[in-house]
Amino acid sequence: MNPTPQARILEAKQLFQQSPDAFAEWLVAFYREQGAKDWREFLWGFFDLSSANDLASPSEPEAITLSALEQALAAGQLSLAYQLYTPLVRTGILSQEKVLDLLLSLAGRLENSPTQDPQQRLQACLKLREMAFELDPSRRDNTQVLLMRALQAQDELAVGFYGQALLESLGGEKSLDITQEPLLTELLARLWDDGYLSLFFEVATTLQVFLPEEQRSGFAALLAQLANAVDPEQAKRYEGLWTIEDLIGDFFQRAARAFFQNSTSDGYSILGEALITAAESSQVQENFTLRLSLLSESLEKLIHAAQPERINLVIQKIIDLILSREADLGSLRINDENLLESLTIAKAILFRVCFCWSYLTDDRSLIRHYQQIGGRIFNDCLSLMASQRDFLWSEYWQKNQQDYCGSGRTKRKLRVGFLGNCFQRHSVGFLSEATLRNLSRDLLDVVYYYYQGWKNEDMASHDNMYQKFRSHENLHFRFFPGETKPPQVAAQAREDRIDIMVFMDSLTSHDASIVAALRAAPIQIGWLGGDAVGLPEFDYFFADPYILPEDAQADYHEKIIRLPSYCAVEYLDITPADEVNFKNKLRIGPQDIVFLTAASAYKRTPECIDAHLQILKAVPKGILIVKGSGEIATVIRRYQERAKELDVLDRVRFLSQASSVEEHRGQLALVDLVLDTFPYTGATHTMEALYMGVPVLTLVGRHYYGRMSYSLLRNIGLDDCITWSVEEFIERGIQLANNPERLAKAKQTIRESYSKSIIWDPKRLAMAIEKTYFDLAHKHQIIDQVPPLDGGEPRLQVSQRIRLHIGGKDPHPDWKILDIQPREYVDYVGNAMDLSQFEDNSVEAIYASHVLEHFDYVRELPVVLKEWHRVLHFGGQLMISVPDLPTLCHLYIEEGASAEQRFSIMRMMFGGQTDEYDYHKVGLSWEYLFMLLTQAGFRIIRKVDRFGLFNDCSEMVVFGKPVSLNIIATK
Repeated sequence: MNPTPQARILEAKQLFQQSPDAFAEWLVAFYREQGAKDWREFLWGFFDLSSANDLASPSEPEAITLSALEQALAAGQLSLAYQLYTPLVRTGILSQEKVLDLLLSLAGRLENSPTQDPQQRLQACLKLREMAFELDPSRRDNTQVLLMRALQAQDELAVGFYGQALLESLGGEKSLDITQEPLLTELLARLWDDGYLSLFFEVATTLQVFLPEEQRSGFAALLAQLANAVDPEQAKRYEGLWTIEDLIGDFFQRAARAFFQNSTSDGYSILGEALITAAESSQVQENFTLRLSLLSESLEKLIHAAQPERINLVIQKIIDLILSREADLGSLRINDENLLESLTIAKAILFRVCFCWSYLTDDRSLIRHYQQIGGRIFNDCLSLMASQRDFLWSEYWQKNQQDYCGSGRTKRKLRVGFLGNCFQRHSVGFLSEATLRNLSRDLLDVVYYYYQGWKNEDMASHDNMYQKFRSHENLHFRFFPGETKPPQVAAQAREDRIDIMVFMDSLTSHDASIVAALRAAPIQIGWLGGDAVGLPEFDYFFADPYILPEDAQADYHEKIIRLPSYCAVEYLDITPADEVNFKNKLRIGPQDIVFLTAASAYKRTPECIDAHLQILKAVPKGILIVKGSGEIATVIRRYQERAKELDVLDRVRFLSQASSVEEHRGQLALVDLVLDTFPYTGATHTMEALYMGVPVLTLVGRHYYGRMSYSLLRNIGLDDCITWSVEEFIERGIQLANNPERLAKAKQTIRESYSKSIIWDPKRLAMAIEKTYFDLAHKHQIIDQVPPLDGGEPRLQVSQRIRLHIGGKDPHPDWKILDIQPREYVDYVGNAMDLSQFEDNSVEAIYASHVLEHFDYVRELPVVLKEWHRVLHFGGQLMISVPDLPTLCHLYIEEGASAEQRFSIMRMMFGGQTDEYDYHKVGLSWEYLFMLLTQAGFRIIRKVDRFGLFNDCSEMVVFGKPVSLNIIATK
């Protein structure tokens, strides 16, 4: 670079330090004097950037400036970049809009970058957005993010400032559809949760004016109910803007879910009580349908609020109201005159009463009685509506039966459809993906009908589970946008000539039940999403030997088919949790026994809460972690009240929801025993806990939902965690927690199950399902013979997995020694970085004491850990001990240590160096080794005091302190 540009750059930097205002004036004048080449040279020198003469660099001055700014901002030179672009924008030399887009684009990229330190990344993003806000405070998308950051930081001044800015930015809107504004609804929910009620109502009221007309009255109704509960004066703002019918309208329900589904406040309780009050008001007493609908919707709110007493009250009100109208529901006949009223009755019974009852009572016969009555009425209503539109299945089947059962019946594939919203990040999706992936495409034409999930494919494309399902081989995938009506879905399935349709949503989807009632295929089956729906149009229901008792068929009109298991998984994505940080945050000591209860609010009955706390009371070293979704504020209050009565409040910890299900699974690995809920037990939560090697204590019920955990535990042989009464549940929890050997045996049972249980073998489950499909198709005369199929019978174990002791010196009958040098006691000679002599998944355990420090951390160490991970089987354990560098550093500078002692500690750090293999190439700490093991793919990473296996350096003590870091990592 010639002296003149160098001098200019030096002059600019000095001026910048002395007087930013003078620098700004100088910069504008300097810019106007420069050609593009000189300007670029100046900018690259000013920001100390590389590649100033890159041929790919832009040639226009504005583009050159933006390119330099982007590199400077990405390098963290925010203040310098700010001082440079501000005068250029102010004088019109540089486009404000382009700088704004650059700042927000960089902020967005940073927010989604996994490579940087989270705290540093957050600070950089915040600064970039603040710079963008200064350029244009009216950019609502940016203001919303800044307001959310202020709420997260609990910065009241910033909340007020950005809240006002948001109000002003909303004033520039012409129309705004809140259903397409997830961040705005999240903001409103956060304002409510955090107690900024005045700002909540100001923003919401301003927003209400700009909503589409069809949304305004429902939104006003929602705001009025909330205002009545917390500030009746606010409610006056909404007078005349809504009617009582809006309380049962679609938008009221959608807005309530958007605000409170992940809320920590009592919003659902408020709305539930408001709907009860409305149902009891004088203006609806003579309107049966409206009153019933209001009570039904109140149930939907209260079930999220952990309010079992109120739910039982409303259920009784609903039943009394229905029976006052129709004394004999079993004989109710549907006609044009009573169609609307009958459909309201059916929906209330089926989708509200029976759905909520499952969380409160274990009376299977009672629930199934009403569920089948509701299902029959619902079905008859849909049949009448279908007949009016020439859509009856019976007529369709009469015309098209030959297309299903005609020529080619002997050797054709079966066409099997799966319908639901579960082909995404969803409990049913997690439990079904591997089984569906393993269905044979040589035998079946498989179609996924994705319905009532993401509203459009662009939104769905960001869902990793959706992408997994879409990647299944030889798959037909039908995506139905959010506005698709049930008859359209049924018509598509009929057009596809589906032989067997499997419905995966149970009672959680009204519209999917409508598709079933209209009938989409000659054979219809319910599976996995919950208990059988109860519609007459369902022919079969998939269960297993345990999830429904042997006498259950009497309560089902669907024929129960018992598969080996109701679900199976083989791999779940995990973000391993840092045990040290996790336990420090929750004030958990190294000797504490950690219980966890993780479930939604509507699974929390008083009896269940009391049982959890009674166990805790009898375990002196016990800590109970409570976490979950729904109206968690009510859950916390109930646990706190009972814990205080039992004098155990100081040992209860409340943990907020993890940021992802992968993070939640990682946290599971750090607890000792999961306490199930009852009468509604876990399914996905239980499977995840078992996958992470953690026992789940369950109480078995009579109903489907009371036996989901039981089925999984029976299928892995973990009978010690199965109980049959509340008293036994409490007693067993105490016994397990107070007996380390018994608890360890339970964990060992889980590990041993990984190689043999059906719940870890989705391929075997898929084979059983395939055979069932062909048997059913033959029974219904869709095919004329069943091909020879493997029904998924258990297979014998073909080999014994070995335990590998790397670098071992003491022969042991249960372990094989691998060493780089041939010695008499060595079973395998080789480098620990290359285990190619062992097949994938062939090793049960690896033990390596003071081995890893001999590999360099750039090229070798990551390779070593990935190689060890490769040869371990699922559930296999890596036991490693390394010199703990932080401990050794403290010992080395310990006051009073002699020169000889320091030399000894130094040798532990760098190796004895007695031969070419005795050199240490890396210092290891918990944080660094945790990161390496996570990157290698290990799902559970835990510190231990000792292994108790070999007499080696893993238990070395210097100056009274253990100097080894001992870790067990599980594949």
